[in-house]
Amino acid sequence: MTELFDQAVFLKFLAAVLAIFNPLYNIPIFLSMTKNCSAAERRHVAIVVAISVTIIALAAVLTGERILGIFGIDVPSFRIAGGIIIFGIGMSMLKAEDRTPGDQAAVADGHQRKLNFAVVPLAIPLTIGPGTIAITIVFSHQLSDGKEILTLGAAILIACAIVGLGLLFADQISRLVGETMINVVTRIMAILLMAVAVEMVLTGTFHAIDAHYPALSKGDG
Repeated sequence: MTELFDQAVFLKFLAAVLAIFNPLYNIPIFLSMTKNCSAAERRHVAIVVAISVTIIALAAVLTGERILGIFGIDVPSFRIAGGIIIFGIGMSMLKAEDRTPGDQAAVADGHQRKLNFAVVPLAIPLTIGPGTIAITIVFSHQLSDGKEILTLGAAILIACAIVGLGLLFADQISRLVGETMINVVTRIMAILLMAVAVEMVLTGTFHAIDAHYPALSKGDG
């Protein structure tokens, strides 16, 4: 069983995905967009969001690296680009305003269309976006096929279940936690995200040097 499951990668990936999902972050948006929905409709929206996010994340695990290969993009380069994106997301989460301009635009678009906002924008891009997909592809590169599916798949299922439960009990969580605590947790998650981003950029840089400039990485003259 240990050969098919990497506990260290699982815990690290789960922490990174939960940080970027940040289930508390989207609760105010969810409540705002479903304020005219019945309890049954709100539950339906929460379930659709959780299922959509799960499918997209698992698809990234299974096909992400292959898609990079089609476009001739190596993983170290993608790791650096993904790290930069994630660092930017973390910086946005650290800012004083409640929502980033991109989130505000997505919410406004969802209000205007009124229909199908469970998938867009609640699932995409508010819950899962480029940063999540980048993290998923980078982590999947570290594992063999069997380990990839079991290790990352388990982490994705747990993270998406937490997201779904957060939306299902959004009213109770919002009353219990309050906006101030949501903002505090968001900033803690932002710091964790930025740390993951820095590690991705540094690791990607070292791997890119090893791949393209092996003599330089070995210190040869």
